[in-house]
Amino acid sequence: MFYNFTPQAGKAMSGYLNYLEEKYETQNIKAINERLVELSSLFEISQILNASLELNTVLNNILLIPMGRMMISKGAVILRHGKSYELRLWKGLSPDSPDLEFNSSDLPVEIFVPSDDSPGEPAFEKFSTFMKSHNLAIAVPLNSQDQLVGMVLYGNKLAAKPFNSDETDFLSSLANLSATSVENALKVDEIRGINLQLDERIQQLKTLFDIAQGLSATLDSEKIIKLLTYALMGQMLVYHYAIVIYGNQNLRKVDCKGFLKDAIEDLAEHPARFADITDTGRVGDLNSPKIQAQLKKLGAQVFIPLRHQNRSLGFILMGEKINKQDYTGADLEFLTTLVSQAVISLENARLFKETLEKQRIEQELQVAKTIQKKLLPHEIAQIEGYDAWGLNISSKEVGGDYFDIIPISNGRFVITIGDVSGKSVPAALLMANLQAGLRIIIDSDMPLDKVAGRLNDLIYQNTDMDKYITFFVGILDIRTHEFSYVNAGHNPPLIINGAGEIKLLDIGGIILGMMPDYPYQMGKVKFQPNDLLVCYTDGVSEAMNPQEEELGEERLYDFIRDKRAFKAKDLSEQLVAYLTEYAAGAPQADDITLVVARRM
Repeated sequence: MFYNFTPQAGKAMSGYLNYLEEKYETQNIKAINERLVELSSLFEISQILNASLELNTVLNNILLIPMGRMMISKGAVILRHGKSYELRLWKGLSPDSPDLEFNSSDLPVEIFVPSDDSPGEPAFEKFSTFMKSHNLAIAVPLNSQDQLVGMVLYGNKLAAKPFNSDETDFLSSLANLSATSVENALKVDEIRGINLQLDERIQQLKTLFDIAQGLSATLDSEKIIKLLTYALMGQMLVYHYAIVIYGNQNLRKVDCKGFLKDAIEDLAEHPARFADITDTGRVGDLNSPKIQAQLKKLGAQVFIPLRHQNRSLGFILMGEKINKQDYTGADLEFLTTLVSQAVISLENARLFKETLEKQRIEQELQVAKTIQKKLLPHEIAQIEGYDAWGLNISSKEVGGDYFDIIPISNGRFVITIGDVSGKSVPAALLMANLQAGLRIIIDSDMPLDKVAGRLNDLIYQNTDMDKYITFFVGILDIRTHEFSYVNAGHNPPLIINGAGEIKLLDIGGIILGMMPDYPYQMGKVKFQPNDLLVCYTDGVSEAMNPQEEELGEERLYDFIRDKRAFKAKDLSEQLVAYLTEYAAGAPQADDITLVVARRM
């Protein structure tokens, strides 16, 4: 029968044969036969050890064969794991700390027997203490290529006799034969672990690819969150999770399972406390003890920030896995990549939604602009004996300014101007209501102050408190040149005579829509030849230059005084050019509306 041995095993056998030759001369044939039987046993054990690359099988053989042969009650194996040594297998004892670890400096490199009478601190104190606490009598090192692979520890024999030299030699020889098998089994075990990790990584990459396809196929944020939820639960095997997404101004979305929703919402109300957390990590590794305590109290184990371009969008909490396993580094990397994909999809969905909303608003504005243009006069009504003009320039697509010159019965003309609070579509709609109400009421025998009161009640009943109108309305009788008017909180129009003297038309009352049943007053003036009426909205007097300085009434009055001899249309256009020059490209916040009339 022939046996194949590793170099270490062959060296051990050769030494053992030399030993037998030396003993031959001094011992009898019986002793030699016993050693031959022992050597045969070692050969058989070597075959058994070399027949398997399963680490647990090799370790069980190393431990159980001597325990059965020598009637040993208990044993344990300590093996190298990374840079430390840990308890890997034990029989007949219940270690208090199965995860106990030793450094290489804690372990002897030769056969070790703990001693009770060593003075001072014993050598290998930690290791010796462990052996004593579990009644382990002898430790045999497993050395492979001058490297310590591990230690085999045996308890006392049931016969309560100490190990003799032959037994110690046997255990040492067995350890020498076993070390290479253990080393090979460790490498195979390591390779299997690496293969398992590779399989997991491949599966994770496949999952990420599938999820990325699903995320990119939709621009619905609700569907994106559902896909993310299924991926988190399925891949990480969790039942407890929470997804918090912030809106522009406040909390936008909370989706959780297994956690108390009220507690999650309470956390989400203070996003600033999580703003500095930029990386996915275990809750126990977070820098803030306070945040650690809060999240641990909820049962969260992993915190994942949702970030996009250094902006915090929310966070995800992960609870304990169903299989109770810890989150590995590979798990955290997978979660980081997955969440990054989801964040990009959520941002794309948000931008797409904003684009659609912007397009919708632009369409509505275009419709409103068309309606508003139809509401404003296309042509300025010509007043006999007067030169009149009006214009409106909106600062936005749709504004809230209104003007009109309306001929009514018996040689009378209505001159009106108004400014609705706010901008855009709501202001334009309110302006349309004002115009419709005015045209219905004005052509009657109702006094002008009563007309203003009716319009005020109409606006008050149909709008909220934050909607109101500054309004000026006057009726010019071209037979007498009398001009009766009501100013409802509007910028006072001015009448300037040929000498440059200015009179403000400020009699009336409060703005329309503030309170019901308000009693307005009516003022009266009489136009003299060359008297000039200028009505304007606050977009004129409040025009801003790049230094954010308003034009103001004084500059406006000076300009009108200088240009009072101009025709109404020319004066209006000159004033618009003056405002443009004053603004010098600065954006304007309000509309510009003018009504100008001069008695010829």
